[in-house]
Amino acid sequence: MALDEPQETDKVEELNGIRVSFDERIVTHTQDLIVDFQQTDEGAGLVFLGQEDCC
Repeated sequence: MALDEPQETDKVEELNGIRVSFDERIVTHTQDLIVDFQQTDEGAGLVFLGQEDCC
């Protein structure tokens, strides 16, 4: 995951008011993913939920 400007070939969507872009090569792998924020004993950060073999 990167905070960057979308490339010409990226798929761009708005999710919950946030503009998100995906590399066209991974779009089919991200369709069922949920991006969430979690706080654990090891720290806090964004996590991908919903597809065990993706990320």
